[in-house]
Amino acid sequence: MLCPVLNNIPFVFVDVGGQRTQRQKWTKCFDCSVTSILFLVSTSEFDQVLAEDRKTNRLEESRNIFDTIVNNTTFEGISIILFLNKTDLLQQKVKNPETDIRWYYPQFTGNPHSILDVQNFILQMFMNVRKNTKTPIYHHFTNAVDTQNIQVVFSSVKDTILHRNLSALMLQ
Repeated sequence: MLCPVLNNIPFVFVDVGGQRTQRQKWTKCFDCSVTSILFLVSTSEFDQVLAEDRKTNRLEESRNIFDTIVNNTTFEGISIILFLNKTDLLQQKVKNPETDIRWYYPQFTGNPHSILDVQNFILQMFMNVRKNTKTPIYHHFTNAVDTQNIQVVFSSVKDTILHRNLSALMLQ
């Protein structure tokens, strides 16, 4: 558990772990005080499989987990912030003529060597699982090595959480 204080506002982050063996513990981490769920996806893993299941694509697994969370009634009214991470590694793969996202996602119709086309495709994969359009999903393309980007994104996340909390208080 991580509890930073930013601008005199305490934040509590709980990393629930992504491995299949950790998922049964997730529900214990969520209580009525949860205001946002930050969901991290490694966008560069579109061509990789899980360590514990060599047949399951990592990006598909992330999307399935995201689907479970986004469409769970327990999380109604909770803002979901989707971090599409490792864009630097994704860009390297997209530029590589020996890698093609269409090998893994034949439904991809954009330019397989355009980072914007690939990012948009991955974003839509995740956004399309949402059944209730009232569930707010905010997204950010990130890479951990770009500290300036992370600061801007974190500031945006803070604002999102504060605005959601303020809106909730006004409705009570």
